[in-house]
Amino acid sequence: MANDLIYETLRNRIIAGQYEPGTQLKEEPLGKEFGLSRTPVRASLKKLVDDGLAVIEANRGVFVAGWTQWDLEEMFSLRELLEPHAALLAAQRATPQDLAELHRINALMADAIASKGPDVTLRVQEANRAFHAQVLEIARSQRLKSMLATLIDMPVITRSFFLYRPADLERSLQQHLDITYAIEQNDGELAQRAMQTHIRMAYLRFMARRSESPVRR
Repeated sequence: MANDLIYETLRNRIIAGQYEPGTQLKEEPLGKEFGLSRTPVRASLKKLVDDGLAVIEANRGVFVAGWTQWDLEEMFSLRELLEPHAALLAAQRATPQDLAELHRINALMADAIASKGPDVTLRVQEANRAFHAQVLEIARSQRLKSMLATLIDMPVITRSFFLYRPADLERSLQQHLDITYAIEQNDGELAQRAMQTHIRMAYLRFMARRSESPVRR
């Protein structure tokens, strides 16, 4: 459907950072770009607002959302509540194929960190997103996936790796390995604790690095 195409395109642009916080999303130019009327564009913008990726400002229009301290705390708190449960379910339901995919993603992240190349952050960011998405897939809970998918893809979260130091990336990878081990052992409680620790430490690292950086992403 046209609505889905517009929504997915705009969502991906926001997540990738092509649209910075505060960028206005205008119906008419977007309609011309996609060759569609303003009606499907308006519906797509409403969905972005519903997902928290955009905000409506009275008498001005729709803008890409910015992130307050409260927003950040809420997002990480929700992830800390929900993702450990996803890890617990994953430990109960993982197949050999599921585990192979987790190992593949971890290897990609390890290779990216070891390369120390100019694109290391982008590669780690993508591997991190893939890891958390894969845990959700293994959990096989559509409701949980629906609740978490947008939180995991929030641009302020996905782009947080640009603030990380090399040691932070290594710690994040090790925590992914710990979660993978727990899932592989079918140990739901261990997987739950490992994911909770991972999200909590990610929040603390993110806030520490964000306070040190003059850039707000």
